[in-house]
Amino acid sequence: MKTLMVTSGKGGVGKSTIAVNIAVEMALSGYNVGLTDVDIHGPTDHIILGVAPEIMTDGTHFIPMEIGGLKFMTIASGVGEDKAVIWRGPLKAKLIDQFIKDTEWGDLDYMVMDFPPGSGDEPLEVLSVYNNKIDGAIVVTTPQKVALGDVEKVINFLKKMNVPIMGIWENMSYYVCKYCGKKHFLFGHSTDDLAQKTGVDITARIPLIEEIGQDTGISKLFLTRSEGELRIEFGKYVDEIMKKLG
Repeated sequence: MKTLMVTSGKGGVGKSTIAVNIAVEMALSGYNVGLTDVDIHGPTDHIILGVAPEIMTDGTHFIPMEIGGLKFMTIASGVGEDKAVIWRGPLKAKLIDQFIKDTEWGDLDYMVMDFPPGSGDEPLEVLSVYNNKIDGAIVVTTPQKVALGDVEKVINFLKKMNVPIMGIWENMSYYVCKYCGKKHFLFGHSTDDLAQKTGVDITARIPLIEEIGQDTGISKLFLTRSEGELRIEFGKYVDEIMKKLG
Protein backbone atom coordinates (compact mmCIF):
# COMPACT_ATOMS: atom_id res chain seq x y z
CA MET A 1 0.00 0.00 0.00
CA LYS A 2 1.22 3.47 -0.93
CA THR A 3 0.46 6.40 1.37
CA LEU A 4 -0.22 9.97 0.24
CA MET A 5 -0.52 13.03 2.48
CA VAL A 6 -2.58 15.95 1.18
CA THR A 7 -1.76 19.05 3.20
CA SER A 8 -1.68 22.83 3.10
CA GLY A 9 -0.48 25.86 5.01
CA LYS A 10 -3.82 27.71 5.15
CA GLY A 11 -7.42 26.61 5.42
CA GLY A 12 -9.88 27.45 2.67
CA VAL A 13 -7.55 26.69 -0.23
CA GLY A 14 -9.52 23.66 -1.45
CA LYS A 15 -7.28 20.99 0.06
CA SER A 16 -10.14 18.65 0.97
CA THR A 17 -11.69 19.04 -2.47
CA ILE A 18 -8.37 18.04 -4.01
CA ALA A 19 -7.83 15.13 -1.58
CA VAL A 20 -11.28 13.64 -2.16
CA ASN A 21 -11.02 13.88 -5.90
CA ILE A 22 -7.55 12.33 -6.00
CA ALA A 23 -8.91 9.37 -4.04
CA VAL A 24 -11.98 9.10 -6.26
CA GLU A 25 -9.91 9.30 -9.43
CA MET A 26 -7.68 6.49 -8.17
CA ALA A 27 -10.76 4.38 -7.36
CA LEU A 28 -12.31 5.08 -10.76
CA SER A 29 -9.06 3.85 -12.30
CA GLY A 30 -9.66 0.44 -10.74
CA TYR A 31 -7.53 0.63 -7.59
CA ASN A 32 -8.53 -0.20 -4.01
CA VAL A 33 -8.33 3.14 -2.24
CA GLY A 34 -8.76 4.33 1.32
CA LEU A 35 -9.50 7.94 2.25
CA THR A 36 -9.02 9.18 5.81
CA ASP A 37 -10.21 12.63 6.84
CA VAL A 38 -7.58 13.44 9.48
CA ASP A 39 -8.93 16.96 9.98
CA ILE A 40 -10.41 16.22 13.40
CA HIS A 41 -11.68 19.73 14.14
CA GLY A 42 -13.16 20.43 10.72
CA PRO A 43 -13.97 17.28 8.73
CA THR A 44 -15.57 18.01 5.36
CA ASP A 45 -14.73 15.08 3.08
CA HIS A 46 -18.14 13.48 3.66
CA ILE A 47 -19.81 16.67 2.45
CA ILE A 48 -17.79 16.67 -0.76
CA LEU A 49 -18.61 12.99 -1.28
CA GLY A 50 -22.27 13.69 -0.61
CA VAL A 51 -22.65 10.98 2.06
CA ALA A 52 -24.04 11.00 5.61
CA PRO A 53 -21.28 9.93 8.03
CA GLU A 54 -22.00 6.77 9.99
CA ILE A 55 -19.98 4.62 12.34
CA MET A 56 -19.82 0.86 11.76
CA THR A 57 -18.03 -1.87 13.65
CA ASP A 58 -17.76 -5.65 13.68
CA GLY A 59 -17.23 -5.62 17.44
CA THR A 60 -13.46 -5.48 17.15
CA HIS A 61 -12.65 -3.15 14.27
CA PHE A 62 -14.16 -0.09 12.65
CA ILE A 63 -15.68 -0.76 9.24
CA PRO A 64 -15.09 2.07 6.77
CA MET A 65 -17.90 3.45 4.66
CA GLU A 66 -17.71 2.37 1.02
CA ILE A 67 -18.55 4.50 -1.98
CA GLY A 68 -17.90 2.45 -5.08
CA GLY A 69 -14.29 1.30 -4.85
CA LEU A 70 -13.46 3.92 -2.23
CA LYS A 71 -13.31 3.19 1.52
CA PHE A 72 -13.69 6.19 3.78
CA MET A 73 -13.29 7.15 7.45
CA THR A 74 -14.07 10.45 9.18
CA ILE A 75 -14.43 11.65 12.76
CA ALA A 76 -17.78 13.11 11.74
CA SER A 77 -19.10 9.55 11.98
CA GLY A 78 -18.48 9.48 15.72
CA VAL A 79 -19.13 12.98 17.03
CA GLY A 80 -21.75 14.32 14.65
CA GLU A 81 -21.51 16.97 11.98
CA ASP A 82 -22.42 19.93 14.21
CA LYS A 83 -20.43 19.09 17.36
CA ALA A 84 -17.23 20.92 18.30
CA VAL A 85 -14.29 18.61 19.01
CA ILE A 86 -12.44 20.03 22.03
CA TRP A 87 -9.52 17.64 22.36
CA ARG A 88 -5.88 17.95 23.29
CA GLY A 89 -3.06 16.16 21.50
CA PRO A 90 -3.20 12.74 23.22
CA LEU A 91 -6.88 12.21 22.41
CA LYS A 92 -6.36 13.21 18.80
CA ALA A 93 -3.37 10.87 18.57
CA LYS A 94 -5.43 7.96 19.94
CA LEU A 95 -8.22 8.50 17.41
CA ILE A 96 -5.82 8.74 14.48
CA ASP A 97 -4.12 5.57 15.66
CA GLN A 98 -7.50 3.80 15.74
CA PHE A 99 -8.46 5.08 12.30
CA ILE A 100 -5.30 3.58 10.83
CA LYS A 101 -4.67 0.47 12.92
CA ASP A 102 -8.13 -0.54 14.16
CA THR A 103 -10.07 -0.12 10.92
CA GLU A 104 -10.71 -3.07 8.62
CA TRP A 105 -9.36 -1.45 5.47
CA GLY A 106 -8.72 -4.71 3.64
CA ASP A 107 -6.11 -4.91 0.89
CA LEU A 108 -5.52 -1.33 -0.31
CA ASP A 109 -3.40 -0.05 -3.17
CA TYR A 110 -3.45 3.56 -1.95
CA MET A 111 -4.26 5.40 1.25
CA VAL A 112 -5.02 9.12 0.79
CA MET A 113 -4.98 11.20 3.98
CA ASP A 114 -6.56 14.64 4.14
CA PHE A 115 -4.80 16.69 6.83
CA PRO A 116 -5.71 19.94 8.56
CA PRO A 117 -3.54 22.93 7.63
CA GLY A 118 -0.12 23.25 9.22
CA SER A 119 2.28 20.92 10.99
CA GLY A 120 0.59 20.10 14.30
CA ASP A 121 -0.47 16.95 16.14
CA GLU A 122 -2.23 15.23 13.25
CA PRO A 123 0.65 14.89 10.75
CA LEU A 124 3.09 14.10 13.56
CA GLU A 125 0.88 11.24 14.81
CA VAL A 126 0.38 9.78 11.34
CA LEU A 127 4.11 9.86 10.74
CA SER A 128 4.58 8.07 14.05
CA VAL A 129 2.03 5.37 13.16
CA TYR A 130 3.76 4.75 9.84
CA ASN A 131 7.23 4.83 11.44
CA ASN A 132 8.05 8.05 9.53
CA LYS A 133 7.67 6.21 6.23
CA ILE A 134 5.10 8.10 4.19
CA ASP A 135 5.46 7.53 0.45
CA GLY A 136 4.62 11.05 -0.64
CA ALA A 137 2.84 14.35 -0.05
CA ILE A 138 1.34 17.11 -2.11
CA VAL A 139 0.92 20.65 -0.81
CA VAL A 140 -2.21 22.55 -1.87
CA THR A 141 -2.29 26.32 -2.02
CA THR A 142 -3.89 29.25 -3.76
CA PRO A 143 -1.72 31.88 -5.48
CA GLN A 144 -2.30 34.68 -2.93
CA LYS A 145 0.74 35.78 -0.94
CA VAL A 146 -1.20 35.49 2.33
CA ALA A 147 -1.45 31.72 1.77
CA LEU A 148 2.06 31.12 0.47
CA GLY A 149 4.01 32.13 3.60
CA ASP A 150 2.47 29.30 5.59
CA VAL A 151 2.89 26.88 2.69
CA GLU A 152 6.64 27.40 2.83
CA LYS A 153 6.56 26.37 6.51
CA VAL A 154 4.71 23.15 5.66
CA ILE A 155 7.18 22.36 2.89
CA ASN A 156 10.05 22.84 5.34
CA PHE A 157 8.25 20.57 7.83
CA LEU A 158 7.87 17.81 5.24
CA LYS A 159 11.51 18.11 4.25
CA LYS A 160 12.59 17.90 7.89
CA MET A 161 10.46 14.77 8.38
CA ASN A 162 11.90 13.23 5.17
CA VAL A 163 8.52 13.00 3.45
CA PRO A 164 8.92 13.02 -0.36
CA ILE A 165 7.12 16.09 -1.73
CA MET A 166 5.42 15.31 -5.04
CA GLY A 167 4.68 18.87 -5.89
CA ILE A 168 2.69 21.99 -5.16
CA TRP A 169 -0.90 21.91 -6.37
CA GLU A 170 -2.06 25.43 -7.14
CA ASN A 171 -5.83 25.58 -6.70
CA MET A 172 -7.97 28.47 -7.99
CA SER A 173 -5.02 29.13 -10.25
CA TYR A 174 -6.97 30.94 -12.96
CA TYR A 175 -10.46 31.59 -14.23
CA VAL A 176 -11.62 30.77 -17.75
CA CYS A 177 -14.08 33.37 -18.98
CA LYS A 178 -17.19 31.65 -20.33
CA TYR A 179 -17.65 34.45 -22.86
CA CYS A 180 -14.18 34.94 -24.35
CA GLY A 181 -12.53 31.65 -23.33
CA LYS A 182 -9.38 33.35 -22.05
CA LYS A 183 -7.56 32.42 -18.85
CA HIS A 184 -7.48 35.17 -16.23
CA PHE A 185 -4.99 34.82 -13.38
CA LEU A 186 -7.01 36.69 -10.76
CA PHE A 187 -4.60 36.07 -7.87
CA GLY A 188 -1.29 36.53 -9.68
CA HIS A 189 1.70 34.21 -10.05
CA SER A 190 3.32 34.27 -6.60
CA THR A 191 3.34 30.46 -6.40
CA ASP A 192 6.01 30.44 -9.10
CA ASP A 193 8.31 32.38 -6.77
CA LEU A 194 7.63 29.91 -3.94
CA ALA A 195 8.43 26.97 -6.19
CA GLN A 196 11.74 28.53 -7.19
CA LYS A 197 12.62 29.37 -3.58
CA THR A 198 11.81 25.92 -2.15
CA GLY A 199 12.86 23.79 -5.11
CA VAL A 200 9.41 22.12 -5.19
CA ASP A 201 7.73 22.11 -8.60
CA ILE A 202 4.17 23.19 -9.28
CA THR A 203 2.76 19.93 -10.62
CA ALA A 204 -0.92 20.88 -10.98
CA ARG A 205 -2.88 24.05 -11.66
CA ILE A 206 -6.61 23.76 -10.96
CA PRO A 207 -8.85 26.57 -12.24
CA LEU A 208 -11.43 28.51 -10.28
CA ILE A 209 -14.78 26.93 -11.24
CA GLU A 210 -18.19 28.29 -10.35
CA GLU A 211 -19.87 24.89 -10.02
CA ILE A 212 -17.44 23.64 -7.37
CA GLY A 213 -18.91 26.02 -4.79
CA GLN A 214 -22.48 24.95 -5.46
CA ASP A 215 -23.61 22.19 -3.09
CA THR A 216 -21.75 19.01 -4.09
CA GLY A 217 -20.86 20.42 -7.47
CA ILE A 218 -17.39 18.91 -7.34
CA SER A 219 -18.98 15.46 -7.43
CA LYS A 220 -20.66 16.35 -10.71
CA LEU A 221 -17.34 17.43 -12.18
CA PHE A 222 -14.95 14.68 -11.16
CA LEU A 223 -16.90 11.76 -9.75
CA THR A 224 -18.27 10.87 -13.18
CA ARG A 225 -16.63 9.46 -16.28
CA SER A 226 -17.30 12.57 -18.35
CA GLU A 227 -14.54 13.47 -20.74
CA GLY A 228 -14.45 17.25 -20.42
CA GLU A 229 -11.11 19.02 -20.70
CA LEU A 230 -10.83 19.66 -16.96
CA ARG A 231 -11.73 16.05 -16.12
CA ILE A 232 -9.05 14.72 -18.46
CA GLU A 233 -6.43 17.14 -17.16
CA PHE A 234 -7.19 16.23 -13.55
CA GLY A 235 -6.85 12.56 -14.43
CA LYS A 236 -3.39 13.22 -15.84
CA TYR A 237 -2.34 14.95 -12.63
CA VAL A 238 -3.43 11.94 -10.58
CA ASP A 239 -1.73 9.51 -12.99
CA GLU A 240 1.50 11.40 -12.40
CA ILE A 241 1.10 11.02 -8.63
CA MET A 242 0.58 7.27 -8.96
CA LYS A 243 3.68 6.96 -11.14
CA LYS A 244 5.74 8.80 -8.52
CA LEU A 245 4.34 6.66 -5.71
CA GLY A 246 5.30 3.54 -7.69
